[in-house]
Amino acid sequence: MRLAKVASALAVAAYATFVHQPAQAQEAIRIGVMYPLTGPLASQGRPTRDAIKMAFDEIKNTIAGRKVELLFEDSAGRPDTGLTKVKAMVERDKVHLLLSELVSSVGAALAPYVIEQKIPWVSNVALASLTRQQKSPYIFRFVPSSYQYTLAAAEAAKSLGWKRAYLIGWNAPPGHEANEALRKIFGADNIVESMYPNVGTADYAPYLTKMEPSKADGVFAAMWGADSPRIVKQYVEYGLQKRMPFMGIASFTSEEVLVSMPPESVGVHSAYLYCGTFDTPENKKFVADYQAQFKALPGSYQYLGYMAARMVIQALADIGGKAEDRDAFVAALGKVKIKGPMGEASFDANRGIVHDFYALKVARGPDGRLFNECGTRLPQLKDPYELFP
Repeated sequence: MRLAKVASALAVAAYATFVHQPAQAQEAIRIGVMYPLTGPLASQGRPTRDAIKMAFDEIKNTIAGRKVELLFEDSAGRPDTGLTKVKAMVERDKVHLLLSELVSSVGAALAPYVIEQKIPWVSNVALASLTRQQKSPYIFRFVPSSYQYTLAAAEAAKSLGWKRAYLIGWNAPPGHEANEALRKIFGADNIVESMYPNVGTADYAPYLTKMEPSKADGVFAAMWGADSPRIVKQYVEYGLQKRMPFMGIASFTSEEVLVSMPPESVGVHSAYLYCGTFDTPENKKFVADYQAQFKALPGSYQYLGYMAARMVIQALADIGGKAEDRDAFVAALGKVKIKGPMGEASFDANRGIVHDFYALKVARGPDGRLFNECGTRLPQLKDPYELFP
């Protein structure tokens, strides 16, 4: 009898604890946020991280009554460093999901581990293989693939009348995938030559001196970060700008890079999914909010980080904040459609981004500052799986 009373008392106590201190209400949703905060791509990594933080601040870091804890790490743009830190976040910190990274080599290193652990990962890595050879129900790419953004640049160039072109691109996966895309879209014989300087090359003379304006209608550039203003400055110095138009691929002229671009960058073309001067109430608010908080204008990296965070927030809200249910989360995320500063964003069946793109052209405002003019819209451009399976 005494044992029965003790058991009954324990059961009542346990129930009271369950009712008044439910595990979900007490435990925060933990999200691993890792980007290159040091190294050559820190100028893109830090703003992306900031924009993610801004999106969660807007909802007071609370989803469905649960607090959200963002765990920040620095990949330094190094695959070994990134993989080590992600393993620590997953195995030690027990994060529920990853909202991380933009460097292709780091992304390639993370994918096998993510697949093995079945940890949801929303990535800003443009590596095409993440929705092809390394495709997984747990990997979402909220950034265009290198094939997708090169297709946009190629279409913009064709609208300018280009038929033959040079390519200068990083000696890294994005540069080589851009070459593959251009050769298929333009025809292999119409890419006069493809050149691959290393990331961080200081002197482009060996490449620029090989470009003959009589042989091409323009030059594509697949490089980013600090290399964008450097190649433009030297392109102008070699007198090529007035003889061959210059088309930066993807975020080549993103707003956070424009502040470092030389004045001669006026007239440089690109095509991407963010334009800082896009005239919608949503974009004006996004620009004003980011500028007020971080004292800088947002560009494509901030936009992609912000919108990736909003996609995650919506999916978590749709499942009542039950971040532990990974399968429910990835199923919900695959269905999310959000109208943001630049229009509607969603994922395709392979978990790659679907978004509008815009032809862009660098111009100079009355205050002397460079900005992107928003040109022709390419509506809801999907990753071209039919061209690049």
